[in-house]
Amino acid sequence: MKLPAFSLRLKLTLGYALVFILASVLGAVLIYLVASTQLTRSLDTTLEETAAVALGNIGREDGALRFAADLNVRSELALELLNGQGQVTAQVGEKEDLKLGLPQAGFQTVQDWRVYSVPLEGGGWLRVLRPTDLLSGLLETLARVLVGAALLMIVLSCLGGYLLADRALKPIDQVALAAASIARRGAYRERVPVAPGGDELTRLSTTVNAMLDRLEGTIEHEKSFTRMAAHELRTPLTTLAGRVELLLDRPRDVAAYRAGLVQLQERIGALRALSEGLLSLARTDAPPLLERVELAGTALGVAEDLRPEFRAAGKILYLDVEESWVQAEPEGVRQAAVNLLQNALKYGGPQVTVRVRPGELSVADGGPGPRQEDWPRLLHPLERGPGVQGISGSGLGLAVVAALARRWQAELRPEWSERGFTVTLHFPEGTG
Repeated sequence: MKLPAFSLRLKLTLGYALVFILASVLGAVLIYLVASTQLTRSLDTTLEETAAVALGNIGREDGALRFAADLNVRSELALELLNGQGQVTAQVGEKEDLKLGLPQAGFQTVQDWRVYSVPLEGGGWLRVLRPTDLLSGLLETLARVLVGAALLMIVLSCLGGYLLADRALKPIDQVALAAASIARRGAYRERVPVAPGGDELTRLSTTVNAMLDRLEGTIEHEKSFTRMAAHELRTPLTTLAGRVELLLDRPRDVAAYRAGLVQLQERIGALRALSEGLLSLARTDAPPLLERVELAGTALGVAEDLRPEFRAAGKILYLDVEESWVQAEPEGVRQAAVNLLQNALKYGGPQVTVRVRPGELSVADGGPGPRQEDWPRLLHPLERGPGVQGISGSGLGLAVVAALARRWQAELRPEWSERGFTVTLHFPEGTG
């Protein structure tokens, strides 16, 4: 059977009320037990004092124990002298007909009477009795007062529990209402009010605002990426559409059609490269899944794959690698190596060197490299340096490598020297 769902406010109210109720009940029971013990002890003290007085007023008459004639006791008390067989030989005061049995030293309660028995020297017993109706009446009155007070405390505890729960949850309600309003209106630039005090509610509102900050950044990034992709794809698609219309404008011979299709194929290849670059850049926003990656093996594999392109371009590819393990993503490391080598192939000199050292992957292209003032701009998507318009490219290679480096907490370092331009992907120490 499924239990009904209760609100957190009701749960807190019931929790506070339960604590107060338990405290009230335990307090009432404790008060009752303490009062009962103290009243019983007071009664026993009276019996002991009376017995002490009576012991000094006991004598023997005709061989039997008797009380002195001038012995006076309080009206609610009764005294008895018993012989060794438990038979009453003398009595002072009145009492009910009680079934006491043989006397036993100490206190006992029999039929609403408190009885104190003292053994006498030479045999016999002194017994002091007092009714417990007054004690019972006091305890009964106290019990009624405590029950009434407990019921009142239960009502007050429920009310107080609700007020405490409402006060505790009011900041959470404000955060929830503000978050719901932001979600409903799409106003992701707004923030929820931060609860004062520096307690858990403050941390909650601060965390929600931090989440909204990240959400705003993600949304703005997605908007920018969408605008950028739409802008960059519009031009090649327009070009493709124009060439197709040109081919269909009038009948042509086979050679003309073939030449047009070759141009279309080149454009489609560039468009595919652009779309793949955009997809690679989009994947860099996903949470990283880091594992141990061997840089040297990855670099060797990429170099072998691209070596035919270097031969076709008349360039020499050198390898200088050492074993190096880093925390990264295997496919991402391969993508970064491919992009760096393709940039070196397009824009570098006749000799390109791939170097792997502990925690580092470097590509030296032997060329002059971009202008130093252009480097920060080239790390943004679709940005290309001056003077390279005649070289095919999408302007996404370095941007993807920079985004991957940020995912791995790595650093992309450029270096200009007399020997040429070098790009190094440096991983944090101790990540292998």
